Amino acid sequence: MFRRKIVRIILALLLLLAVLYAFGRSTPAPVLAPGVTKEHLRLTLAGQTVSVTLYRPAKDDNAPLVVVAHGFSRAKRYMSGWGAELAGQGFLAVVPTQPSLVNHEVNSSVLAALVEKYREKRRVALVGFSMGGHTTLLAATKTPVDAWLGLDPVDMDGTAKDVAAKIKIPSAILCAEPEMWNMRGNAAGLIAALPGPKFTMKVTGSTHLDAEWPPDFIGQIACGFVTPQYQSAFRRYALAFLKATLQGDAEAKAVLQSAAQDAGLAAVTAVGF
Repeated sequence: MFRRKIVRIILALLLLLAVLYAFGRSTPAPVLAPGVTKEHLRLTLAGQTVSVTLYRPAKDDNAPLVVVAHGFSRAKRYMSGWGAELAGQGFLAVVPTQPSLVNHEVNSSVLAALVEKYREKRRVALVGFSMGGHTTLLAATKTPVDAWLGLDPVDMDGTAKDVAAKIKIPSAILCAEPEMWNMRGNAAGLIAALPGPKFTMKVTGSTHLDAEWPPDFIGQIACGFVTPQYQSAFRRYALAFLKATLQGDAEAKAVLQSAAQDAGLAAVTAVGF
C-alpha cells in the first residue's frame, strides 16, 4: 500500500512537471495587422527539410524581404512576433526554424537558400537574434543582401567577428547588457569588425530575451525577465533601421540619428545608409 502511494505521488509530480513545462514553453500567437497573411510551409533547402512561416504584407508589390533567424535551441515561433510586425510594416517576412542546433554552416546555407527562393526583385535584409546573428552573418557571405541586423547577436565560437569584417553592407547591432547568455556581450567584437556603415546601440538595463519576440516563461527564468520598455526599444530601432535601409524611409533614418537622445539608452550611431 505504501509503495502504491509513493508511485502515485511520483506520477502526479511528473504530470505536474509536464504541465508546468508545457505552460512555460508556450508562446502567444502574434496578432496580424489587417490584410497580413500567414502561411506555414515545409521546404527542402540546401539539403535540409525546414519548417518556415511566411508573413505576407497586405500589399506585396516587390515588398522588401526580411529573413529572420532565431537563437540557440529555439524555433521559429520565438520570432513570430517579428514576422507579424514586419509584415504589418510592409515587409515580406520569412521566419524558419534553423535545422541544426550547432552547425552554423548548415543553418547559414539554409538562410541563404531562403533569400534566393524569395528574392525576386526585392531588396533583402537578414535579421538574427543571438545565435541567429552568427548564422545570418555567415549567410550574408553566401548570397548578396542589402542589410544585416543583429538582435543581441552572439559570436558562438569566436569566428563571427572574422566574418563580420567581410560585411560591407549597412549593418546594425542592438545589444542587451553583457551577461552569460550573450557570452558577456561578445557582440562588441562584431561591432568593432564591421567595416561598413553601421548603427549600434546598447539598450541599458535590458536582458538577452528583450530582443526575442515572443519569449517564453522558462526562457525568462533562465535568461532574465523581459521589460516592455526595453522590448519596445529593440523593436523601435530595429524597424527604423530596416525601413531606412530597405524602404528609404527618411523619418526612420531620423529616428536612428536621434537615438542617442532616447532617455535610458546608451547609443552610438553612424549614418551613411
